[in-house]
Amino acid sequence: MVTKTSSYGMSQGEQAYERIESLIAHMELKPGETMTMADLQERVSLGRTPVLEAIRKLSDDTLLEVRAGRGVKITPIDLHRERRLLRIRRDIESFVVELAIDNASGLVRSQLNQLARMLRELKSGSDIRPFNELDKRMDQLLLEAADEPFVERTLRPLHTTFRRLGYLYQSHLGSERTVQENIQMHINMLDAIIERDTPNALKATHLLMDFMEEMFVPLERDLAPSYLDINIKPF
Repeated sequence: MVTKTSSYGMSQGEQAYERIESLIAHMELKPGETMTMADLQERVSLGRTPVLEAIRKLSDDTLLEVRAGRGVKITPIDLHRERRLLRIRRDIESFVVELAIDNASGLVRSQLNQLARMLRELKSGSDIRPFNELDKRMDQLLLEAADEPFVERTLRPLHTTFRRLGYLYQSHLGSERTVQENIQMHINMLDAIIERDTPNALKATHLLMDFMEEMFVPLERDLAPSYLDINIKPF
């Protein structure tokens, strides 16, 4: 059964995916949390068919696990695994940046310019959702410019994985300084891409990946394990 399409051109299945993905990335659905199909339908205000469609996609993305007869479970945060995945992301992001510089249309470059302006105007604070929304749009635009479906299928779940990790870090261990550093690195990356400056765009990309790498030590050392999986009992 094909899900209906909204007036904005997004099917209800796509809407369900976007809403559940955002709940996962911002930890409103906790790592390790289990819920029924009815629970998810209520959370995203959509019917069974689009939510099922979203669940299949999110399961393929390894963002949640389908448990036969028991609903779904939000994938816990495995810092060891995600540290390994960052090595994969580093290489693929560099490839995407090079493709985007070569392929970006005038329309995409205009949107990237607008994003850079919005990032410069962004006020830092305890809630990093506004930044995450701009970061997500930047990722989408670069993938659109790269125009390589295989890369998009690989990077999309990685983006969500690291948005969730960044949200966790900033919410419990970060500061206004770390938010500003992150914003500035994204601005530097965008500026270089817009200018078609491949060496500096790659340098900015690698610095951003280094910034993410630096999150792992304090996350492993200072954060209670129950934040990574709610099924782990606090000491």
